[in-house]
Formats: sequence, structure tokens, C-alpha cells
Amino acid sequence: MNKGIFVGLVIAAAVIGATYTVMSIEKVGQGEVGVVWTAKEGVHENTLSPGWHFVGPLAKVKNYPVSQQQIIFSNNPEDYSKKEHPDWHIDAPANGGMVKLNMTVNYNFLNDRVVNLYTRFNGMDGSSIVEGMVQNSIIAYVKEVTPQFSVMDIYSSKRAEVSTAITDYLNEKLRDEYGINISSALIIDVQLDDALYSKIQEKERAKQDAEKAELDKKTAIAVAEKEQEIARREAEKNKEVALIQAEQEKQKAEIEADQRKIQAEGEANATKIKAEAEAEANQKIAASLTPELLEKAKYERWNGQLPTIQGNTTPIVDLK
Repeated sequence: MNKGIFVGLVIAAAVIGATYTVMSIEKVGQGEVGVVWTAKEGVHENTLSPGWHFVGPLAKVKNYPVSQQQIIFSNNPEDYSKKEHPDWHIDAPANGGMVKLNMTVNYNFLNDRVVNLYTRFNGMDGSSIVEGMVQNSIIAYVKEVTPQFSVMDIYSSKRAEVSTAITDYLNEKLRDEYGINISSALIIDVQLDDALYSKIQEKERAKQDAEKAELDKKTAIAVAEKEQEIARREAEKNKEVALIQAEQEKQKAEIEADQRKIQAEGEANATKIKAEAEAEANQKIAASLTPELLEKAKYERWNGQLPTIQGNTTPIVDLK
């Protein structure tokens, strides 16, 4: 055999071998599983895990993300990565008007459903199913949930509740329809047209004014109750002070009465003692007076004048 022909055959065989090898190797990305199809065996029941796999040159492998993925519906360019769709918010009906929702939806394919999905959707991979059908289904299902809530609920007070309701409804629909689990559907922004926004603002201001009036009322009541409590405590304090003062005055009066009584009793005793002493002295004096002493006293008191005569001649001796 000609050497050149042999070398050519070797090179051709090597090229064919390399091409066969390259065509037989498939990569399954991180967070994905691969579904294998061959003409001879059809769809394989077992999926491929992340990594490189030798499957044969005629096999087809389609990947499905089973780790968390995210779809963004927004008209804000800052919410998007390079691969996402720009200006793709959801115009949703609500009780009282329309709202524009910017949302993020976190999802993943269920591992045990991907083989059936491959068969059902004619060999479409996970990305094609999401971009071709799931995204539009999400928009439609969100619009079925939002009419249950008012514009004000979605715009402000019940946004978290609306997000939960959307998440539950998407799970209910998408699990059966596409084998997809929705871990969360979050409203990141709500936009209104100018007329509706003004109307909402007026309601919000009215609500705030009512809340302020109620707060002012409660504050006034609290202040009045506090003042009443202070007045009550002051009155109780004054009452206690008056009772204390009255008790002190009573005790003082009792002490003064006792003192006057003691003083009166002392004075009475002193008078009694003095009278008794005088009486005793008089008794002693009376006992000591004899007729002779009385006569002597008369003469001692006589001033030497002759007695005066009045009427008849009977003399009257005046010892005064």
C-alpha cells in the first residue's frame, strides 16, 4: 500500500474518531439535569447530573434547571441582567383601576418531572419552555389574582399579602402544567397612571389626616386623664395634710385643755390650802383670845377721848 495513502487513512480515522468523540460528549451545567434521547431507546428514564457525559453521537441531551432561577418582569433597566428582557412589566387589573407591576419570580423545575416534560413538549429544553410558554402563563395567572385586591392594597398596605397570594396561585397552576416550583413571586414596585396616583394620594392624605386627628384625640384624652390623675393625687395629698393638721390641732387643744385643767386644779388646791391655813390661823387666834386680852386690846386701841353722849345720859364708849 502506498505510504501516502496509509497516512491519509490514519489521519482520516483519527479525525473521524475525534469527531465521534466530540459528538458523543455532552455537558450538563451546574444546577441542571440532562434528559437523554436516542432513536433506538427513546427518552431515557434516568437523567444526567451536572458535568461531562459520554452519550453517543446520535443521542440528544436537553438540560433543565433544577436549582433556583429567576424571571424579572420590570420596566426599570436597573432590575435586569444582560440576558433579561428590557421593559417587560405586568399590566394587571385591580379593584379600582389598573396597576403596573414590577416583579421577580423565583422558580425551578422539579427533578422528577423533567423526563415527562421532554416528551410532552417534543424535546424542548428548560429555557425554551420558560421563554416560550411559562413567562406568558405567569403574566396571565398574575392577572387572575390581582382583581381580588384593591389598588390601595396592592400599592401600599397589603403588598406582601398580594405577593403571597400570587406565589400560591402560580404554584397551584405551574406545578401541574409545567412541573415547575415557584419559591417566591415578589412585587418590587407598583406604578399608577397620574389620575389614579392623584386619587390614591388624596385617599392617603385623608387617611393620614384621620389618623392624625385620632392620635390628637387620644393624646388630648391622655393629657386630660393625666391632669385628672394629678388633681386627684393633689386632692388626696391636701386631704391627708388637712387630716394631719386637724389631728395636730386636736392634740394641741387637748394638751392646752389638760394644761388649763392642771393649772386650775393647782390654783384651786393653792386657794384651798391658803383658806385652810387662814382658817387654822383664825382658829388659833380665836382660841388665844381671853377676856383680859380683849379688854387690853380695847384699851390699847383707845385714843384718849371721852365717850360721847347721845340722847339720854348713858355713856357710849367708842373704841374706834
